[in-house]
Amino acid sequence: MEIPPSANNQPRLAPPLQQQGGSFPEGNPGRKRNIIIAVAAGAAVVLTAAILALVLLVLPLFSPDRGMSATAGTYFQALIDGDGEKALSVSDPGVPENEKALLQNNVYKSAGQRIDGYRILEARSDFVTAEVTQNGRKQEVILRMTKSREGDWKVGSKNFQKIRVSSARPVKSFTANGVEIPAPDPGAGARNSELLMPAFPGEYTLGLAGDKYSTAEELKTLVSIDRAISKTSASLKVLPSQLLLDETRTLLKNKQSECVATPPSTASEASRRGCSGFALYEYRPTRNMKWTIEKEPTFTLIRSEDSWIIQPKESGKASASYEVNSGSDDAPKWEPKVEQVETRVSGDIQIVDEKATLKER
Repeated sequence: MEIPPSANNQPRLAPPLQQQGGSFPEGNPGRKRNIIIAVAAGAAVVLTAAILALVLLVLPLFSPDRGMSATAGTYFQALIDGDGEKALSVSDPGVPENEKALLQNNVYKSAGQRIDGYRILEARSDFVTAEVTQNGRKQEVILRMTKSREGDWKVGSKNFQKIRVSSARPVKSFTANGVEIPAPDPGAGARNSELLMPAFPGEYTLGLAGDKYSTAEELKTLVSIDRAISKTSASLKVLPSQLLLDETRTLLKNKQSECVATPPSTASEASRRGCSGFALYEYRPTRNMKWTIEKEPTFTLIRSEDSWIIQPKESGKASASYEVNSGSDDAPKWEPKVEQVETRVSGDIQIVDEKATLKER
């Protein structure tokens, strides 16, 4: 449709079209869209920054370093408290259950010279470095950490030192801080017994048990945070128990009473009857033999492979009164005689059916 010219013959301009349903500012229809996009972008930046700040705040709580430090702290505190079971719950000594006897509460609670302080210095990779105090000595300790199947950090087996205790003869049991620990079966023909087990830092008192006829002087071992001064081996000397000494004394006394009551008349008879200490080696015929014990001999017992050897310490004294034939068989001439004799004891003590028996040498 044509638009008529104006009065001065100038062409008329068409009126602007009305925007249906909108209110964009005249002349800039995309301005509002740009504002919305800018606001959304700003909000996204703010949200991203907030999330990043939250991650940076929470991440250390779940970091491997923090987990290792917490485990190491639990471990060291349990050692201070003498709580072997707690220390075991966050560590792996790398041995089967039957080799964890020294790590149990009943043993470790009584250990002396346990650690008495610690300070975590660093945790990275799979190592924790700490400053540890034991019996007044400060030492920097590096714990090698491992992860359990469940993903928990544990103090690894390489951190454990082992105590070795042995005896010169086979024994049934050892003791550690008064707790009996069965000795491994040494096998047929073995000449000794030995125990090798991991232990926490501390001092342990070792001895023998399980045999009423054997004992040993207790020895101390030390697991130190400074491995250079650790003393983790002990060789126990097997000794006769007081019970065995008493029973041996009774056995010897009974044999002596038997020999005194019916004295042997010859050396061969004395040897045959186990009365070798009552032989006079008199080549002439004797009669009316009478022995009087004036002083008892003393002895000690030495362990052999399968028995105890009676070894004299001090000689005893006895007097023998008798008559000796200074004549001949056809014309005997009996003369009284008194002889002073030093008496000694000898023989072996064998354990048969859990009972001490005397075997004359």
